[in-house]
Formats: sequence, structure tokens, C-alpha cells
Amino acid sequence: MPFSFRGPIAATLLAGTSFSAQAATTPLDKEADAYLSALPITGATPESVAKRCDETLSLAAKAKAALESRKGKASIDGDFAAYDTLSLILSDGSSEMYLISETYPVKEVRAAAEACLPKLSDAATGVNLSRPIYDRLAAIPTAKLDAKTGFTLKKMLTNYKLAGVDKDDATRAKVTQLQKEITETGLLFAKNIRDDKGDIPLKPAELAGLPKDFLDSHKPGADGLVHLTFDYPDIFPVLDFASIRETRRKVTTAFANRGYPANEAVLKTLLEKRFELAQTLGYPDYATLATADKMIGDPQRAAQFLEDVNVAAKPGADADYAELLAFAKTVDPTITKLERYDNSYMSNLLRKKKYAVDANEVREYFTYDKARSGIFKLIGDLFGADIRPWNTPVWDKSVTAWELYDGNKLVGRFYLDMHPREGKFSHAAQFPIRTGIEGRQIPVGALICNFPATGPMDHDDVTTFLHEFGHLIHSLYSGHTKYGVQSMGNLQWDFIEAPSQLLEEWTWDYDTLKGFASNAKGEPIPEELVKKMNAGRRFGEPGQWKGQLAYAAVSMNYYNRKPDFDLKSMYDQQVSRYSLFPPVPDTHAYASFGHLDGYSAIYYTYVWSKAIALDLFTKFKTAGIRDKATAMQYRKQVLEPGGSEDANVLIQNFLGRPLSLEAFKDELANK
Repeated sequence: MPFSFRGPIAATLLAGTSFSAQAATTPLDKEADAYLSALPITGATPESVAKRCDETLSLAAKAKAALESRKGKASIDGDFAAYDTLSLILSDGSSEMYLISETYPVKEVRAAAEACLPKLSDAATGVNLSRPIYDRLAAIPTAKLDAKTGFTLKKMLTNYKLAGVDKDDATRAKVTQLQKEITETGLLFAKNIRDDKGDIPLKPAELAGLPKDFLDSHKPGADGLVHLTFDYPDIFPVLDFASIRETRRKVTTAFANRGYPANEAVLKTLLEKRFELAQTLGYPDYATLATADKMIGDPQRAAQFLEDVNVAAKPGADADYAELLAFAKTVDPTITKLERYDNSYMSNLLRKKKYAVDANEVREYFTYDKARSGIFKLIGDLFGADIRPWNTPVWDKSVTAWELYDGNKLVGRFYLDMHPREGKFSHAAQFPIRTGIEGRQIPVGALICNFPATGPMDHDDVTTFLHEFGHLIHSLYSGHTKYGVQSMGNLQWDFIEAPSQLLEEWTWDYDTLKGFASNAKGEPIPEELVKKMNAGRRFGEPGQWKGQLAYAAVSMNYYNRKPDFDLKSMYDQQVSRYSLFPPVPDTHAYASFGHLDGYSAIYYTYVWSKAIALDLFTKFKTAGIRDKATAMQYRKQVLEPGGSEDANVLIQNFLGRPLSLEAFKDELANK
């Protein structure tokens, strides 16, 4: 997930705006609306970015001063609405700068946006620690508030306390400085990952087993070698198909050292500053602070959850590992144990033999353009979305722009920036740009991914595409609440992945795939092949979730103690504790584990949210995976409320019962 600021202002950072017709209620609202009606994310120069930054800071300072100086009886319509506008200025101002810093084709423009982000973070911290603003919000009478507004106000006040607003002046000053240092350090951590594009030189013969389309697009250079980068379309096919084990080891080792050694000291500083922040705020460690407002509640419950999932996953994972090892020995008798770089390759071969699923054959049915068309149609079928081209400037010629309608109503707008290029964000994420508010501002977001622009596309890439698109439609559908701080970004963060993980199930549905998956001859993917894909789908899945537990344990154990430990030793210890595959020697994968900044201690979210997603999916399994009534109920009761209700309430409303982990445990047990 994208970077966000700690505290109340972070509430709107994950949502995605252009403007609607409703008039603003105050002169300051009108000024904010006029300012945010522009989307200055194209045609940028370093000077224009710096100017925009200064204007955002000036407008935010004006809104903050106005709110702090309010007198008389506090009210929702007065004080809380003013707070919401202030949040909007800072969150959307930050969102556009973050997008530019991670995607703009010109390095100097990216640098200018990156230089602005710490200034906006400082401004957000100033709001988060403003006792006058907190006092005004705390004085608002709650007796006659509707349930959603009351919930939102209470959450904002809780976030203020977590930010340290009730501390003395000296403590708040220290928190301000620490937040500034944390933001700057996190930006440097991300930059070092983004800028490390890599160069893995390989002899053409070392690429034995790779598909023809990969070899055709990766010709040797003047030195006779093929030079691979760290971009996903270069790396993942090698891990899937390279028949030479040493090639897979070499590529895995290089890829697992992205950002190293530059991020060694940077990550250490990030951990130290966050630990100091937690202690300053009265918490024993940063993990305790980070989980205080989440569904899970505290690090102890999170740790117990990881252990519970590990127990449930172990029998299936051990059985799959034993089967895969026995099979691998028939392929390569020198193998005595499986390494991380053997997993994808050997699993693909085993699925081909046992389930007649050839990953190379499967990928011939998918391209980026087909996947995009199929996903658009699926969202239309399920949720009534009508997705149309949006005629607007873009920041790179490869970027496309779209509008999502519900009948004649514009729901939101979005950009797709989906292919690798120099200096661009190297992972996959939904980026907010504008926070939606009903009648005031239309949500706008962007998907930033790194899929191949042409040629075959792995089925895993299609699943990732739909996962990230799930975040996007969540932000768009939730962008019609009364206040900006009620949009998706205010939802408990350990629920935020569940809707996207739920949508992944549709990439295994034949009725969905047959509508867009076709080979070069135009022949749709055979139903029998999809059946085989599903038959082989669960093989290795318990082990994959044990791998996620390993990352979650790294995340938690980096932050649940004083950071006086060796980063590599702790990383290797947690990976060895949970994963089926040992750490690769001479690697420092923590240096490119970007979630250690954005997610900090709460990477467990992916496993926790998967359990929620599978529980939500039980209703679709009962009604039918493409049942429109169920899908629309899900849209209305889970997606549209955004963060205006507690996640447990959303689950209860949709399922008619509280959350259960049984569906996840059943899947791990292959029931």
C-alpha cells in the first residue's frame, strides 16, 4: 500500500477527485475546492512542483489556523467539517506529490515531489498534535449524531491520542521531530529500492527453458550476454521456467539483494526512530503503537494468530514439501533439499505432470490488454460498473485514463500506469490522488504496476492485476461518504487487503476467464485446462502461506522490541521459523522489503485479511460466484461504507454473523 502519514490525517490518504456540483459551505471550503479541482500531475517541472507544494502548505496552514481559532459551541457542521477540509488539503496534496515522486518520467521532477513530502508530513504532524483542534473536536456533542458520524468522530479522537496530542509541549515537540525524521528515512528507504534497477548478466545458454517470447525480447548485448534488470517481467519468468538451477540461484540472489547495502543503515535508522517514537508516546515498542487501533488489537494477539495459522498450515505444507522434494530428485538427482529458487520451477513441473497443467501453456492465453478488458467486464457484471475512456492528459504515453459510471452517475476516475520504466515504482499498488466526498469531490486513483506491455502474461500477473484493481474500486465506491475521513482510508488497516484478496477468486473461475483469455488464434481458454488449473491450485498453497507468515514475523519482530539486533540474523531467524525454504545465502532481502516502511509491524495484515476474504467468499460460494444480487449486496454493505463503520460491523452486515476463521483453516487443510 502507498506511503501515508501517521495520525488522523492519514485517514484520507488511501482513498482516491475531480469535482462535483455541490457548493462549498464556507469561503475556505470554496478556496480548497478550487485549489483541489486541478490535477497537476502532468506537464510538471521541478519549479511547478515546488510552487504547488508551497501553495498546499500555505492553504493547509490557513485552514489549520482558522480551525484552531474557532470560538463558541463546538459542532459537527462547523468544527468537524472544517477539520475534514483541512484533512482533505493535506491528504490530497500529499497524494499527488507521492504519485509524482514514484511515477514521473523526469528524474528532477520526481526529486522535487519527493522533497515536498517531508514538508507535508511536518504539516500533518502539526495538525495531529494540535491541542486546540483536538479540544474543539472533543467538545462536539455526540448525543444526536448518527451512528456513522459518531463512529468517525470517535476514531479521529482516538487517532489524536495515539499521535500524542495529550502530551506536554516538550513531548509534542520531540514527536514532531521524530515524525519528520521517520518520513525522511522512509522516503529514502523507498527511493533506494526504486532506483536499484539491477544488472544480472547471463550467457544465452544459461536461459535454457525460458519461453520463446522471453528469449525474443531479451537478446544478447554487444558483450554477448543477456542483461536482466530487477523488473518483475525479467525476474519471474526465470524463476518459473529456467531449467538450469544455477541460473535460478544467481537471479534469486541478485534480486534478494536489491537496495543493499544502501538500505542497511537506512532501515536501522527507521526502526530506531519508530522505537523512540513509541517510547516517547508511552508505548513499550512500535508494534504495540501500530496495532492499537487495528482489528487485531495488540502484538500478542497478532503473534498468536500467526502461530494458529502456522499450526493449521503445517500438515498440508509438510506433505506438499515432501511430495515436491521427491519429485525434484527425479528431475535433478543432485538435489538433497529444496531451496527457495527451486519452488516455482519444480512446482510448475510437478503440476504439469500430476495435473497436466503447463504454466507455459497457460500464459499463452493471457496478455495485458486481454486481462484489462476481462477485468473491466467482470467489475461491470458484478457491480454494474460502466468503465469508459477518460480524455485527459497523462504523465507518460503508456498511461491510460478511465471513468467508472453507475448508470449515468460518475462514480470515480482512474489512471492505469502498468508497465516498467526507468525510475518508476517497481512493485504493484493502488495510489490515491483525490479523496471522494458525496456531492463535493469525485474520487480519483491510479494503479501503478509492472506487467509486460506485450506478449504473454502469467496467470499470477492477472491475479495481481485484479487484486490491485480491487483496491481501486474500493476507493472509488467508498468515495461518496459525507466526509472525506469516512472513505476507505479510515478503515482499519488490517481489513484493507480483504476485499482485494476476495476478488482474486474470480481469476480461477472458468465463466470469467472464458470471456477474455484466448490464445494467438483467438481460441478461448479450454474449460478442461481451467479445471486442471484449479485441481493444481491448492498444491503448495499451505507452504505459500507459511512464507507469508515468515514475512509477517519479520515485520512484527523488527518492531516489537528495541532495535539493537542484527537485521540479517533476525530476518533469517524468522524466515527459518516459518518458511519451508531456508534463507538464500549471501542475501539481504530486508533491504528491499518495502512494507517494512509502509506497513511497519503489521504485515500480518495479508494473512489476517485472507482469512476475512475467504469468510466473505463463503456467501458467494453459496449463492454462486457470479450472482449479481450477492455482488451488489457486497458492494453496498462492504465497499461503499468505506471507513464510516467498524470493519467487524461490515462483516456482520454482509454475512449476518461475526467473522470466522474456519474457511481459511479449511482451505489450508485442503478441505
